[in-house]
Amino acid sequence: MSRVYTLLPVIILFILIFSSENIYYNNDNFFSDIGNSLNVEFIRDGDLYFIDRNSVIKKIEIEIAKKDSEKINGLKFRSSIKEDTGMLFLLRDQEEYKRINIKGVRKFLDIIYIDEYNTIIFIDKNVNPIKEMEIADLYPSIVKYVLEINAGMTEKWKIKEGFRVNWFLDKKNI
Repeated sequence: MSRVYTLLPVIILFILIFSSENIYYNNDNFFSDIGNSLNVEFIRDGDLYFIDRNSVIKKIEIEIAKKDSEKINGLKFRSSIKEDTGMLFLLRDQEEYKRINIKGVRKFLDIIYIDEYNTIIFIDKNVNPIKEMEIADLYPSIVKYVLEINAGMTEKWKIKEGFRVNWFLDKKNI
């Protein structure tokens, strides 16, 4: 009987070791499940206007991504994005432009690239978040801002390259 009591802790230890290895090896799934259950709410920082020849074509609400963590996460952890909203990325340099990645975003997006003169220089439509983006060679030397909106909105709103954008931030967020 004493042998059973001696073996019991060894068996329990053996079970714990193997079950902890299973947790260790499967931790990617664990964290992705947590990420899939998160839902970050939209935080309105201001309004953005699409302008064609001094006429406002469309006004949307924007959330600004200015901190590194905001730029890294972008629209990840959003289960939905309202139609008239978007996220505007303020880029410090071209290295930030090259690091833009929508992997993990839950929706297809239209991505609008804007130069330092607030002119739309390129629109990437219906971007699949599962596919790796290859944006580094588009216009790396002149992209200053990137705007992400729901897929199909540039078509719906008739937004085109050459249009200008202007935005106004709420005073509390400046």
